[in-house]
Amino acid sequence: MNQSLLLILVVVVAAIGIPIYLKKRKNKNTEQIISNRRNKDEVWKTIKQYLKDTNEYGKEIIDSYVAKRNDVDFINPHKVKFVKNNKRQEIKIRRWQFKQEKKLNPKLKIVRPKPHDLYVVCFVTKSTRDQHIDPPRAIECEVINKKIDRKNWDRKIVINRLLDYDKEMEWIAPLRSAEEVKTSKAEKQAIKAQKRKEKAVAKKRAKEKAQSLKSNK
Repeated sequence: MNQSLLLILVVVVAAIGIPIYLKKRKNKNTEQIISNRRNKDEVWKTIKQYLKDTNEYGKEIIDSYVAKRNDVDFINPHKVKFVKNNKRQEIKIRRWQFKQEKKLNPKLKIVRPKPHDLYVVCFVTKSTRDQHIDPPRAIECEVINKKIDRKNWDRKIVINRLLDYDKEMEWIAPLRSAEEVKTSKAEKQAIKAQKRKEKAVAKKRAKEKAQSLKSNK
């Protein structure tokens, strides 16, 4: 009797839990798609604003990529040991310099700058008049989130400056390459999954057709 009761409870929990899980998963996937679309729209608007600020009209954006700039004390775990050790030494030297300044002027209040939410936007434009493609450019942008009330935030994107594109690509290019490989793999897996689904549907229809013909004889 206990086993029967346990089995009933398992069935009930599964009947309730599985639909809820699937619904949450569906909602989560939808939120990710919306988020990605919003980010792309923000990048496009930011580049258009930069072009407007620099009096560049009649330009079409043909490529863009955005990467978040890491904090000054960030140590990339994917770098080789030598590079990570150099970064640790750099951090130690900077903190030692802060201490020395404090000793020289005890009244001086040295506060570590608040980290900014910085992004580097790389883009390529072309002229809509003669189709001339401009050299690739990179700009630094800051995202400022200001709390309005308990539930609402004001999100503002400020364009800080034009950057050295080649210098920025030294750290952005590997990130973009890795992302493209990941995207390519995901697309291939999606294509394979779709083909398996279509094959299963075709097999099911063929079986149903065969059964229908058999029953009509």
